[in-house]
Amino acid sequence: MTEVYQKQNIPTTAGSEPTTFANGQVASGVTCPKLTPLALRTADSQIVVWDPAGSGGAEKALFLSAMAIDTTAGAAQKEVIKGGYFNEAAINWPDGMTAVQKAAAFAGTPISHSVVR
Repeated sequence: MTEVYQKQNIPTTAGSEPTTFANGQVASGVTCPKLTPLALRTADSQIVVWDPAGSGGAEKALFLSAMAIDTTAGAAQKEVIKGGYFNEAAINWPDGMTAVQKAAAFAGTPISHSVVR
């Protein structure tokens, strides 16, 4: 069954690979919508929003948010997506991402994405 991303009414998955989940500690101050690329900050092993120009682990996309996240009240355990095959159009990429950056995102992880036509 294909999940439909309600906001844009487009399918989130792009293949038959199962979506796998994990729980992780999301850093305080993170707010993001569902299917936002996330990274693991190396200093404290907390999950943060992926920043391709960042450092300290923030530059490596490892997960997708499984739901909207709001940790403005403090760090919290949240469910994240650690694997699956996703419709590139459903991912909430940072503004200004190029096709090359998108293609390189999640390299070496069990998350794949492609354009669904």
